[in-house]
Amino acid sequence: MFNIVPQPNELIITGGKTRFVLDEETVITKMPFIDEFRHFIKQQFDIRIHRDSQATENAIRLELTDEADSDEGYRLVSRDGCIYIYARAENGLFYGLQTLKQLLLQGNGVVPDLYIDDKPRFPYRGFMLDSGRYFQPVSEIKRLIDLLALHKLNRFHWHLTEDQGWRIQIDKYPLLTEIGSHRSHTNFGLRPEGGFYTKDDVREIVDYCHRRFIEVVPEFDVPGHCVAAIACYPELSCFSRKLKVATHWGVKHDILCAGKESTYRFVFDVLDELFSLFPDKWMHLGGDEAVKMRWKLCGHCQDVIRAKGLKNEEELQQYFMSRVARYVYEHGFTPIMWNYDGVESVDKLDRRIVWQMCGANEENGIVRKELAAGRKMINASAFPYYLDFPYGWVDLRRAYEYEPGISENILGVEAPLWTEYVPDQKTADKRIFPRLAAIAEAAWSAPEDRSYDRFEEGLPEYFDLLNAYHVHYATLKQALPGKLRGKAQSLWFNRRVLHWQGLHNLIDDARVEAAHKNDRK
Repeated sequence: MFNIVPQPNELIITGGKTRFVLDEETVITKMPFIDEFRHFIKQQFDIRIHRDSQATENAIRLELTDEADSDEGYRLVSRDGCIYIYARAENGLFYGLQTLKQLLLQGNGVVPDLYIDDKPRFPYRGFMLDSGRYFQPVSEIKRLIDLLALHKLNRFHWHLTEDQGWRIQIDKYPLLTEIGSHRSHTNFGLRPEGGFYTKDDVREIVDYCHRRFIEVVPEFDVPGHCVAAIACYPELSCFSRKLKVATHWGVKHDILCAGKESTYRFVFDVLDELFSLFPDKWMHLGGDEAVKMRWKLCGHCQDVIRAKGLKNEEELQQYFMSRVARYVYEHGFTPIMWNYDGVESVDKLDRRIVWQMCGANEENGIVRKELAAGRKMINASAFPYYLDFPYGWVDLRRAYEYEPGISENILGVEAPLWTEYVPDQKTADKRIFPRLAAIAEAAWSAPEDRSYDRFEEGLPEYFDLLNAYHVHYATLKQALPGKLRGKAQSLWFNRRVLHWQGLHNLIDDARVEAAHKNDRK
């Protein structure tokens, strides 16, 4: 029996006497997306598959048909010594080839007669990379994109702006990358860190994603997480404080001023340049962890609260996010933001904004209320989908068995990798894999087809697949650390995170309070 990740809806060994054998005579139907598959076969079997759309023997036949009931679904049939993949759209054929990779690898180039019928559970199946805390070279991102495609994920959420770094070229505001893309030192190692993506880099990555049927969701985080931008243009904050690009993790008190028209002009200018770079019509606006201490003392912000009839600074943020979201929507994009939590009402927030569930799930009061009212959401709940968490916090079984939601308003699933404590590719690999396989299966496979015991039993074959891509994954023992090891790991991580976050927030609090006293004078 084959162990395919994510688990197909239906896989039947039909018992025919013929079988498909990969060899030097094998050909594949000529399609624009097959080179990625051909490269895999060359690397793993040292066989160069030729393109031939007419061959009927020893062939991998890719056929578009109206019979499929999903653009991303496919049927894979092995019979008469050939492989047939049928789909309604090219992305379905592409996903069929990802399954065929695993069949060939597990069968050492031989596939018995079989039948697979498969389609995804959710239309949105994503992975988020935080490039704000640590800059990743284009080559590393491409490698990750190949692995996303292998897991049949179809959204690459790219977190590009942060307190610790502004990572994307904006022509109208050159200081964002001249100054904002570098910090003097990192949390650990105390080394300088920096880098940014040129517009050509972005176009290259977007094109690379599209050739793997992955849409790109850029994130421009506002009004919080903007210290890097404020360090370049102090007038963006309430009191034009002169700041440096943040060095350490933690929720920062200096955010964009919601009361100045010049702030909105800056946001709209940046969005205009992002619109031209990202054609997939998604725009993530962040909206999380916006500390409103400054807004309470800012005359500009208080003027807007009075003029718009708002109750408080919380409603001011809803006004801010809605105004920015409307601009996004007017340009044909769908706005996304991290979900609100701990509030009773978001009546001032535009309902067209998709919520990304981070610290909440369907049982959360405001989330449940908004789902019932029709707001679309993406489940990226921190427990268990944050890939940066140690396995002592979220082990492999917990990640697999979590139910992402049954509401029709949940678009799908996303696995975020925040990089405050993920400074390099090797660390990232261990945090992502094999957890991403568990999350990808929750996003793709029907609930009745999922079984953790089956999934764990198939991990040796999955690890062989990762070996083919030179992935430094966590072993099963590391991914299931056990109570004692998990508790020790959690305590270590807790102390590490809370010590640095708490220490630097205390320092920042003192600085902010001192600045407030000066402001009052």
